[in-house]
Formats: sequence, C-alpha cells, structure tokens
Amino acid sequence: MPNGVGVLDVLLVVGFAAILPLWSHFVVWPKHVAAVDAGDPGARSRVYVRTLLEEWAFALAAVALFVAGGRSLGALWLVAPTGWRAWVGFGLPLIYAALVVIQGRALGVNPKALTRLRARMHPLRALIPHTPGEFRLFLPLAATAGICEEFLFRGYLVWVLAAWIGVLPGAIVSMVVFGLAHGYQGGKFGFRAALVGVFLGAMALVTRSLLPGILLHAAIDAGSGWITYMAMSRGEASGSEPVRAPNGAAA
Repeated sequence: MPNGVGVLDVLLVVGFAAILPLWSHFVVWPKHVAAVDAGDPGARSRVYVRTLLEEWAFALAAVALFVAGGRSLGALWLVAPTGWRAWVGFGLPLIYAALVVIQGRALGVNPKALTRLRARMHPLRALIPHTPGEFRLFLPLAATAGICEEFLFRGYLVWVLAAWIGVLPGAIVSMVVFGLAHGYQGGKFGFRAALVGVFLGAMALVTRSLLPGILLHAAIDAGSGWITYMAMSRGEASGSEPVRAPNGAAA
C-alpha cells in the first residue's frame, strides 16, 4: 500500500469511520432514546461511558499502530502551530470560550429563554445532560470528543486517505464522513455538526496542527453541554416531552 499505510490502518479506519457510526445510528441510538423516554435514570450516563471507552479505544489503537510502524506522530499534525498560525489557532478557542461564558451567564438569569431553548433541543433530549451527575460525566466526554475525534478524523483518517488521493481531497472526504457519523442527531442538528466538522477540518489545514481543533472541539462540546444542561435543568418542560408518572415511567 502507498505511503506506508498498512492493512491494519485501513481496517481501523473502516471500524471507526463506517462500522461504529452505522452501528450507533441504527442500533445503539434508537435503543438509547427508547430507554431515556421510558424513564431509565442511568441511560445517559451509560451511553456517555460507552462513548468514552469506544473513542479512547480507537484512538489508542491508532497511536499504537502508528508507533509500532516507526512513524512520527508529527505526520498526523500532532505538533504545535507556529507564527501567525499559532495566533489564529489558539486565539479562536479562547474567543469562543469567552463568548460561551457570556452567553451562558445571560441565559442563566433568563428562565423564559431557557424554556425556549429546552423546547428547541427536545430532539437531542437523550444526549443532553439533565442532572448534575450526568453533567459531570458529560464534561470528560466533551474533552474526549475533542481529543479523540480530532485525532481520528482530522489526523489519522486524513493521513490514510492522503496516501491515495492527497491531503486536501482526503480532508474533504473526512469532513463528509464526520458529518455522516453525526447523522443520528437528525437532519437539523446533524447538518450543524457537519458544518462544525468542515470548520475544524479547515482549521487543521490552515494551522497544519490538530491542537487548535482539539481545544476548539472540546470547548464547543463542553459549552453546548453546559448551556443546554441549564435549559434542561432550569427550563420548564414543554408539551412535546413525555409526561412522567411518579415512578419515572412515561405516562
């Protein structure tokens, strides 16, 4: 195979970029949504832990394959950007985090806005943390998504594809695959995730580093989790949500 890409590299890519998303979309996610709507109090926590383990398993397997093959991790852009690329790459996550804090504080004192947001986010009710315990698990999940998904999709997948079609086409294909992998979120939210993937992919190309994207990806997930958690825990339930019986089951 070209450029040092081996059969195990291709199999690993097929695993995290095709098999896992399809299994999650058609099997895991429907069952998870059903469990949440049935009032299972541990459903979200279980899927958070499962996702943590899956993403770290694939990321560590990719690192092991790369190191065992005598390759430099710098080939995956696991290096710090320099010059103006560093200012752009590390400035954007800081600006985004500051804007999220400002927005979150404003929403936190506006119950009506939180209620409206809760209604809009209803399709992702099975993903968004609702309790303090779920939120504490969601934060390491956000960090894991930033580290592992950027490494796998913007680093490893692009490296494998580049061996056949070049870096830029490989990055474009990676953006598409990343968007499809978030299709379980539905049309509107899946499209938003795809747009985020395009931006993060462009960021990696511009800075020639995965580190800024890792920080921004983690900040996006953690910030979104924090704000939507406030909406779910403080906003008033809308009529579109299942009515709960006293024992937690849907009535």
